[in-house]
Amino acid sequence: MRQVKSFIFGTSIAFFLWIVMPAILISWNQQLDLPVYGNFVSRTIGIIFGGIGLISTLLIVNEHFKTGRVTPVAVEKPLKFIVKGVYCYSRNPMYITIILTFFGGWLFFGHFLLLVYVLLAFPVLHVFIIYKEEPELKKIFGKEYLDYLKRVPRWL
Repeated sequence: MRQVKSFIFGTSIAFFLWIVMPAILISWNQQLDLPVYGNFVSRTIGIIFGGIGLISTLLIVNEHFKTGRVTPVAVEKPLKFIVKGVYCYSRNPMYITIILTFFGGWLFFGHFLLLVYVLLAFPVLHVFIIYKEEPELKKIFGKEYLDYLKRVPRWL
């Protein structure tokens, strides 16, 4: 039952952050008559970045499924420590793919408030990682996680 709840919760958060929130911001952008940028090149690059971000996110979620952690949602207490695949290169590949997807969305749609969304997402995630996620992982996984911190960068 816990796995089903975690999956539903994670899917709900993703739906809100990737679909609902951008739709709200686009609506506000139009209502406030804020700038909309874009041309064929930016839209094409947006499709590429958004596609890479989305595919990468799905691959990372699959990695979580294979290791027994139902969802990579940070509110779920991690049961296993993932140190393979993209986690060998970044401690936070899921957040990188989220930012990449949001950036691709801004390039494609061009609404100013989507750019603000991208620019706010990074510092919010960074602070969350430093003050909530990393201390929790240190407590749960101890020396193994401390060694991992020395080997693998937080972002890239």
